[in-house]
Amino acid sequence: MKRLPIILVTVAVTLAACGGSSTAPAASSAGLAKVASIAAEVPASITSQGQLQIATDASYAPNELINPDTGAVQGWDIDLGNAICKVLGLTCTFTNVSFDNIIPQLKASNSRYAFSLSSWTPTQKREDGGIDFITYYKAGEAWAVNTGGPTVNTAADMCGHTVSVQTTTTEESDAWGFMGKQVGGTAIPNDKDNCATAGKQKITVSSFEKQTDVTSALLSGRVEIMWADQPVTDYAVKQNNSKLKVAGKPCSVSPYGIALIKGSPLEKPITDAVKYLIDNGYYTTILNNWGVKDGAVKSSDVKLNDNNSIGDSCVPTY
Repeated sequence: MKRLPIILVTVAVTLAACGGSSTAPAASSAGLAKVASIAAEVPASITSQGQLQIATDASYAPNELINPDTGAVQGWDIDLGNAICKVLGLTCTFTNVSFDNIIPQLKASNSRYAFSLSSWTPTQKREDGGIDFITYYKAGEAWAVNTGGPTVNTAADMCGHTVSVQTTTTEESDAWGFMGKQVGGTAIPNDKDNCATAGKQKITVSSFEKQTDVTSALLSGRVEIMWADQPVTDYAVKQNNSKLKVAGKPCSVSPYGIALIKGSPLEKPITDAVKYLIDNGYYTTILNNWGVKDGAVKSSDVKLNDNNSIGDSCVPTY
């Protein structure tokens, strides 16, 4: 595409049935424009492509969701992506993609997506599979239950209960991993089933493609516990505060990363754009607008492939 002095970021959406608030916070990047020194880091081969597409799973409110009134993708991840693109002087569109399809599509030889903003937790497995991540936030895993539901303080309290998770998320891996199994039930060599060791029944893991369905399963009573990232669990509880409550405290607090194909030429310009947004206050404004400032990071924390958790882990190594 052509590099213009000031670019307005547009949003393209593949519609999906999702819940979520119909009111987006006020615009959070007023006065933000292209930063020439950072935009110059973007190769001409990319700027000449026209619009860049960003993949996101818009079922993970408040990080990324679809406005049920307008059909537009919104959320604080989307606001951050818009701001990054403005700094880079690029026109970017957001496309709603099922979470479990994003990485395969990023890695496709003819991929239509330049990168993905979709609450990714960097992991060695994902990196070994050809994806790099640029840190921009941190969040833990958190449980929710129906009012009057089971008490959950640690992963061990999931034993003997039904738990809803989103497909291919860290929570899905951790729920199975706590039982010494890979997702689906294949035993992990030399690992142990922590539920069986404690004399408890297994965790019944119910996986759903969309986070909205994960939440609906809890609300409808089809499962007893929901497990998701902290901002997502907090948001679901706020939206249903007469029915749901947060259980325990977040564990395995880990970075979020912008996902790109390994070695992408966008890694340096995006890294510098995120640092610029943090250092100049735009980042803080975005997080404050959506009530997720607890996961803010410093510009010195913005780095490639940071897999380090903070504090207690939810699940023993598996």
